[in-house]
Formats: sequence, C-alpha cells, structure tokens
Amino acid sequence: MTASCLCGSMVTNRFGYRIALVIGTVGYVLYSAALYTNNRYGTVWFIYFGSATCGLSAGIFWATEGAIMLSYPEPEKRGRYLAYWLSYRNSGSILGGIINLAFNYKGTRTGKLDWRTYIVFVVLQALGPGAAFFLSPPEKIRRRNGTKVQVSKQIPNLEELKSLWNVLKKKEFFLILPYFLYVTWSLPYISAYLTPYFSVRSRALASLVSAVAQVISTLIFGVFLDWARVDLNKRARYGYIFMMVLIGATWAWGTVVQHDYQINKPALDWDDAGFGRGWALYIFWQINFSLTYNYGFWLISWLASEPGDTVRFMSVARAAEAAGQAISSGISSTTTPLLTLLGINFALWGVVVVPTYFVVREIGIIYFGPEKLGTLRGDESTDKNTP
Repeated sequence: MTASCLCGSMVTNRFGYRIALVIGTVGYVLYSAALYTNNRYGTVWFIYFGSATCGLSAGIFWATEGAIMLSYPEPEKRGRYLAYWLSYRNSGSILGGIINLAFNYKGTRTGKLDWRTYIVFVVLQALGPGAAFFLSPPEKIRRRNGTKVQVSKQIPNLEELKSLWNVLKKKEFFLILPYFLYVTWSLPYISAYLTPYFSVRSRALASLVSAVAQVISTLIFGVFLDWARVDLNKRARYGYIFMMVLIGATWAWGTVVQHDYQINKPALDWDDAGFGRGWALYIFWQINFSLTYNYGFWLISWLASEPGDTVRFMSVARAAEAAGQAISSGISSTTTPLLTLLGINFALWGVVVVPTYFVVREIGIIYFGPEKLGTLRGDESTDKNTP
C-alpha cells in the first residue's frame, strides 16, 4: 500500500481525480468479502488476496481523496471542509456501528462478530466505484465565492516523477515524516485493545460512539483552524499544542489502565462496574486519531507551493501513514504484550512533537499554500482563481 500511495500523484496526473477515485475504491469490496468468508467459513486464502487487492487500490484512493479535499475548498474554509470530509467518511462508520450493534447487541461475551454484519458491508462497498463516477471534475467547479479550483496541467510521467522526487527532498517533508508515520501507527494497538477485555456488544457500541465523537471533535477543531479572528500562524501553533498535550495525557492515562488490565485481565460488559474507565479511553484514542489525521492534511495544504504539489505531498504523506500502520500491524501480530505496544506508541508521540513543531511555527510566515504564493508571484493563472 505504501507503493500504491506513492503512485497516487502519477495516476491522478494521468487519469484525473475521478478515474483515480474509481480505481481506488475497487479493492475494498473484495476485502470485505474476504472478511465475510473467513468469519463464516474459516477461509484463509481469500483474506490474503483481498488484503493485497485492497492495499493496491486503497493507496491510490488515500492519495486521491486527500488531494480532492485540499484542492476543492477555499483556503480559508479548509479546516471545516476537512472536518466535513471526516463526517462523510464517518457516516459509514456510524452506519456500520449501528449495523454492528444491531446484529451483536446480545453478545455479552468476548468473541467474533455475527457473520451477517459483513454481508451489509460488502453490499455498501460494492456501490463505491459507481458513486465515484459522480465526482465533478475540478475544472468545472465554482466555489461559493466565485473562484475556480486550481488545476495542475497534465505533464509527462518522467516529469511527474521528478516533481515527486523534489517533494521528497524538501526539508519540511523530513521534519513532518515522523508525524505521518505516527498518525496511523496507533490503529493496530487501539483495535487490539478492546478485543480481550470487552464484550462483543460493548465493542459494537464503541465503534458507533467513537465515530460520532470523531465527527463532533473534528468539526469543532476545524472551525478553530478556520477562525479568521486569529491569525494563521497562531491557529497552526495553538491547535498543534492543544492536540499534542491531549494526546500525551491520553497515552499516560492508557498506560495506567493497560498496566492494570495486564495484571488482572477483565471481561467487561457495559453494565459491569469499572466498564467506563477503560471503554472511554478507547473513545479518546479515536478522537486523538481523527484530530491528528485532519490536522496533518491541513498542515500539508499550506506547504504546497503549486497545485500539483498538493497531490504529491498527499501521496508521500499517505505512503508514510501506510508504512507506519504496516510496521505497527506486524509488531501487533506477534506475542508482544499490549502494554509494550502502548509504550511504543507513547515513545513515538514523544519523537514526533518537536520536529513537526519546527514546520508548524512557520505556517503563515514562510508557508502560505499554492494559491497565496501564486498571488505573491503574480502568476496569471493563479490570479484569476484566487480571491
């Protein structure tokens, strides 16, 4: 998936956003079908095939969807639009959580989900490629303020590769690389955390509540990132500091809870004493993930110096996310204790904080994004499209 993410800018440059998005959605339905057959019949080979197919297509999807959400809205509304994007994405999680809870609300024990849960997911994800065809091409978009979406011209593949390499060589990319490795690193641990300690219906409830909590928290955060009364540099710095303090405090809380669970392994249902202490922790971890996810994309939008760099930055950032999640999943698949996995996440958070801040503190001072820079340079094509 890391390799396919890196190919995102190549595919988008060659075929455009719409076709790239269609290609990116194909693998998901195969993966869901593989989960269904494994859950019901114990089929193993399909899991490997579905995972590989999903990895190849999802990398392109990851790069393309992010580039769309950074390119289409006005710069001053980008924080809110990123939050809307997560809301749309989480509407699937909310629907999935409702379906999950409906099929598993009687599951008071730990164990696997009802196989019927996966059938609904297969049907819904089969609609994805067709839905992607309805995406409006960027050159036909008119924003609410009357401006156009900046569109990068198609260039030869070799030139696109050189441009991608130039992004990889940028100092700011190396400084934020640990951040994007961290963003999805925690997901395998977070997913593994609930299974041994909480009942099936408690986990189903968690998937629903966490999706709703992510939507609310990112909407509030997005409004702050777009708050015009506070200058851009302060929004970038204050938002980053708040987010990182919250994450650090949550990892400290998690260390205490995970240590207790490792000594005395519980089997908790939602009406058991002590349920909320560990269950709420999962909700906060999911909130933290969504905040780092959206803030990272918002940060990238200001680093790009031309429209084409937006999808290139997105491609390499999503490749780093995929690599981080793959490495973390590999570690999680071993017999490594959950407390050790938590410690790795906590340590990686500590590694990320300072280097990323070196870039964050220059937003609005050195980094203005492609539309503002185009205006400063006097680019004719940019002047027409910029307020």
